[in-house]
Amino acid sequence: MESSKAQQVDVAIIGAGWYGLVAARNYLRLRPAANLLIIDSDSTVGGVWSKDRLYPNLVAQVRLGLFNYSDTAMPPKDSNHKDSSVTGKMIYNYLQKYAEDHDLLRRTRFNTFVESAKQCPGGWRLAFRDSGDIVEAEKLLVATGVTSVMHMPKFEDEDDASIPIIHSRDLGTSFKALENEVVQRVVVVGAAKSAYDTVYLLLGMGKKVTWVIRSGGAGPLAILPFKVLNMLNTIAVASTRLMTHLSPSILNTQGPLYWLFQRTPLGRWCTGRFWDFLDYVSGVHAGYGMGDHVSMLTPEIDRQSVFWAHSGLGVVTLPDFWATLHGPNLTIIRDEIRTIKERAVYLKSGSILETDYAVMCTGWGDHFGMFDDHHKAKIGLPAYGEDIYSFSDNLEKTLGPDWERYDAVAEKLVREKLPFLATSPNVKQPSLLDPRRQKKWRLYRRVIPVTLAEKGDRSIAILGQIHTVQTPLVSEVQSFWAILYLLGEIDLPDVDSMATEVALWNAWTRKRYLNQGQKFPYSLYDFLPYIDSLFGDLGLESRRKSNPIAEIFSPYHPHDFNGFVDEYLAKREAMQTDSKV
Repeated sequence: MESSKAQQVDVAIIGAGWYGLVAARNYLRLRPAANLLIIDSDSTVGGVWSKDRLYPNLVAQVRLGLFNYSDTAMPPKDSNHKDSSVTGKMIYNYLQKYAEDHDLLRRTRFNTFVESAKQCPGGWRLAFRDSGDIVEAEKLLVATGVTSVMHMPKFEDEDDASIPIIHSRDLGTSFKALENEVVQRVVVVGAAKSAYDTVYLLLGMGKKVTWVIRSGGAGPLAILPFKVLNMLNTIAVASTRLMTHLSPSILNTQGPLYWLFQRTPLGRWCTGRFWDFLDYVSGVHAGYGMGDHVSMLTPEIDRQSVFWAHSGLGVVTLPDFWATLHGPNLTIIRDEIRTIKERAVYLKSGSILETDYAVMCTGWGDHFGMFDDHHKAKIGLPAYGEDIYSFSDNLEKTLGPDWERYDAVAEKLVREKLPFLATSPNVKQPSLLDPRRQKKWRLYRRVIPVTLAEKGDRSIAILGQIHTVQTPLVSEVQSFWAILYLLGEIDLPDVDSMATEVALWNAWTRKRYLNQGQKFPYSLYDFLPYIDSLFGDLGLESRRKSNPIAEIFSPYHPHDFNGFVDEYLAKREAMQTDSKV
């Protein structure tokens, strides 16, 4: 690096959420003298849980004990150990204290949006929005998550609107304004989990809410109850190894339970009935069949919606959630917005909605926008947008492995190994499942750019591009694995093996999670097999229960993996000692 104007650092981490903070802590643990810089566009740590994004009733979809790092327990709400809820404020306070305890705040540059990231001699060159500063880093960890850049739809003549129009990302900063009694009517747009949370929040404030969900998308998401039959915590059940066999995963295709549940007709029948039961319980809990407006939130899939998670998956943690949505102040409309003028929302059907506020729960933008199309293709990131074919997809054909060949082989292997996924359910918009629409991440272990790894370039790792029910634990394991890769402590397989792993993942997640698998590296029920893979690479034992029965039926908590970094360091030291003898 030769620029005299650029700030030189050993490693830059983009993002100060779950992934970025633990990555910084573990990097410094391995390299205490490293010149490390964390960069975040927000004013505090936390990512989606940053201070400005908090509002009352913002809660995680898991219970206490399942949403923290392995070596740091999260204190209960108000020191009440009987309260298992995990609120947004608790998560922010937890991450803030974690950053303080590990001396990360002084290494963090807040209110800084990375506008450009380009490879340069010796590393990566970062440029920022509204700033002439430049940072050059030998190593780059990208931990932006998927909820950092909001997507705001554009409407014709929207400049004529005289009402506030905000994104759900800004609910925290807009909460006081929404509380004002002059705001009586609110239009909410979108069908993501953030829309459900927004509607619940507004109804609890006494507002009249009109919820607009477009008819051409994947439709309302599937929502699990917090407890199954009011007894078993849903996320705890999803955190057992039994669930890893009831959820067919390309990462879990060995062993007697795999053969029982996925390779025998009786086992697949039992698997299907399990998901039928869970889907039925979820539908009864939601009250889709009560004959009121909530029936319009029924997932648009003909079977097992909580299994396929075609339009996403949520978990209800607030006891009055569905009762509130069944109330008289909610109207649900399946339509699309044409424009917003003055104090009204105009729909494509011709309907006009008078309103005082509009909240767009319309998803997220390009969180890899700092990379141009060429760098995205080189790194293995999909192009942003809805086009079936894109410049990045075509460009990747000139880089690295013959992906078309690997993809074709992967399709056959997934069908062979996981016959439960061979027949997809019927959905209302089957065009969404066109395989050509899939956004394919070409990242080995969801982290490493295969094209760069093939050249021996270990300068960059992508974190957080895997959607699971245990984000903190996965962030801890994945980031540690990624750091060891960057530091050259992990031996990679040959390119053929890496390309095969990547292609299998893409083929599987598309078949397993349908529309969500088309768009994201979805892996909701499959975090344990993923951790098994990473631990296997590290030479660590990931089966950490005391006996075979507990290994199958007992939920895995983050604390079960407490000490895994020390285990690796001890193993490394022992190997180094042996090599000297």
